[in-house]
Amino acid sequence: MKRWPLNKAYFWEKAPFFRILLPFAAGILCYDIWQPSMNWLSYAVIACAVFLLFAIVFTKKNNSFRSVIPFSLLNIFLFFGAVLVSYFTDVRHNKTWFGNSINNNGTYLARITDIPSEKEHSWKLPVALINSIQDGKVSVASGNAFLYVYKDRFPMQLHKGDSILLPAKWQPVHNSGNPFEFDYAGYCRQNNLFYQQSCSVNDIRLYAANDPDAAPLIEKSHDWCMLQLDKYITDPKTKGLIQAMLLGDEVNLDEDLRQSYAETGIIHIIAISGGNVTIFFVVISFLLWWLNDRKHLWVKYAVALPLVWFYVLMAGAPPSAVRAAVMFSLLAFSLMLQKNNNSLNTLFATAFLLLCAQPMWLFSVGFQLSFVAVLSLILFYKPVYKWFSPVHKVARWLWSGIAASIAAEVLTAPLVIYYFHNFPLLFIVANVAAFLFMEVVLIFSMLIIAWSFAPVAAKFIGLCTTWLVTIFDKIVTWLQSMNPKSFHFLMITGVEMFLLYITISGVVLFLMKKQKPALFMGLGAACLLLFSFCNDEWVRLHQHRLVAYNTGKANHIELIKGSSYAVLNTDTGTGKKIEYAVKPAHIGWRAWKKDTIAANEIYDVNGKTVLLLNEEINTDSHFPVDYLIINYTGKPGPLKLQKIFSPSMIIIGNNYTRKQQDKFMREGANAGIPVHAIGKDGAFVLE
Repeated sequence: MKRWPLNKAYFWEKAPFFRILLPFAAGILCYDIWQPSMNWLSYAVIACAVFLLFAIVFTKKNNSFRSVIPFSLLNIFLFFGAVLVSYFTDVRHNKTWFGNSINNNGTYLARITDIPSEKEHSWKLPVALINSIQDGKVSVASGNAFLYVYKDRFPMQLHKGDSILLPAKWQPVHNSGNPFEFDYAGYCRQNNLFYQQSCSVNDIRLYAANDPDAAPLIEKSHDWCMLQLDKYITDPKTKGLIQAMLLGDEVNLDEDLRQSYAETGIIHIIAISGGNVTIFFVVISFLLWWLNDRKHLWVKYAVALPLVWFYVLMAGAPPSAVRAAVMFSLLAFSLMLQKNNNSLNTLFATAFLLLCAQPMWLFSVGFQLSFVAVLSLILFYKPVYKWFSPVHKVARWLWSGIAASIAAEVLTAPLVIYYFHNFPLLFIVANVAAFLFMEVVLIFSMLIIAWSFAPVAAKFIGLCTTWLVTIFDKIVTWLQSMNPKSFHFLMITGVEMFLLYITISGVVLFLMKKQKPALFMGLGAACLLLFSFCNDEWVRLHQHRLVAYNTGKANHIELIKGSSYAVLNTDTGTGKKIEYAVKPAHIGWRAWKKDTIAANEIYDVNGKTVLLLNEEINTDSHFPVDYLIINYTGKPGPLKLQKIFSPSMIIIGNNYTRKQQDKFMREGANAGIPVHAIGKDGAFVLE
């Protein structure tokens, strides 16, 4: 008997949500780049409708084209659907958004939405606007903002949940203007945060103190769990880590510890993700041990489903946790309905649902890494696990962790290098150790909360947890020291990351599916990638530039030549702030080796003369230079400096206040003298 011929299904046919996700993500990306208005969207929709009308008329004469119409219609619908969803989730299009009607004479009523975090000279308070009071009229206001309160001799008296009255000193969120810096303004924009203000405690009035009894159940549960961990874990570093790992609250997380975890490639254990949800479900399954029949497995999922979502919401609903909860929900529903589960399609469906709710999560590093890590595990875990077949049960369990670490790293490594400029050489050891540590510590943390009614038992578990964290910190420190210094300064561009993914895809398809065209594609991308790396190296070796960074209240000036940099002027009292400003530039320009040069005041940069004026000058002599950097605190006058030095530009740094910089710029503009104020215009770079 003859059989029907079978055609091999492509992966996008097995996972149809992949074809839905692509145009939807493209629409979100286009919205973020172009920021279209509603009129533009209306014209675009009409144009697409006219195009489809003509296409349908054309298909009457050409039946071969007819199959393209539904596919094109679906993609266009998804694309503009994503643009519309992005438009309506943008707070700037909300009529009550406070940013649409800021009045400098007004007052705003706001609620503090999180615990105040301590900075070097201020306290950072995230606030949600409630009302706007202008000219005696009260109107509804909405939107979120950041409030920076200057420190004084008293401790912070405001708390999460307090309602306060604020002045209208709003300023747009902006970047410092340093080369290759993190786009903080863009990050805030994608999270609907556009304004901030700095003020003293005297400018704020407490309107209503927080009422703990009026808080929602989720918030009460979060605060109660935080209180138990604070009570029974005395070590500050351990307490901050456990609160971040279990409850998603990083207010007490040690920054040095975060950096150590990031440099060893295990920063993912701090974020609440699939690992937390899995352990949470294992605990629930253990409590329901008496339902050991496979027929009753759906009962465990039915019980766990609301509890998992309650836990994720209590932890602040970060993108990685919501992704894990949605995937768990889809898995639970498929098991309860006795449907076959396609993990790849479930992942794409999860991403689509999350982007429908929060389109800007597409740009979240946590969302991208979480999505790519799960995708990499789905695609590569089984093939990697088959490399080795250990006999002993413990060896199989250990090898499964190693295989998972290798599989996850295949697709996450390019993203980690692109965003964090780091690659942990011992990532296998670090991830296996982190996996074991995470399981034990999370269970211990849950036991602390569960046994909080018995202080002696909870205190003992807290001491055991502190001991485990201390040992693991020593392991992490050792792993961090084993990584070469050059691995902390890796740099690839977006195009190079794209070529790297094509190379990986081509090689993997050839090894797994024996597809020769895929191998040629991968080798071609690898050749282009090597050419790009050679070009980057040539540019690095021939670079010569002078940079005056925006580092707060002091100047930091460097001369970058080839693969090294030399510090010409700095403030030794603000080491961390300077490192935060200059490290991205060292990575971006691939010049991270420190060099020393003879102290001087005049430098030649690509044929241009640069003078660092370190003290006020009293002379009538004429000494022409191309660029003049004022590097002293005094009362410089642009007219006098122009008369002596005749520079094509005067650069004034942050050793002057903003008012002094503004005054200098006004005087320079009136006299026709170009002035670059680092505090306002960002870093000065002479290529």
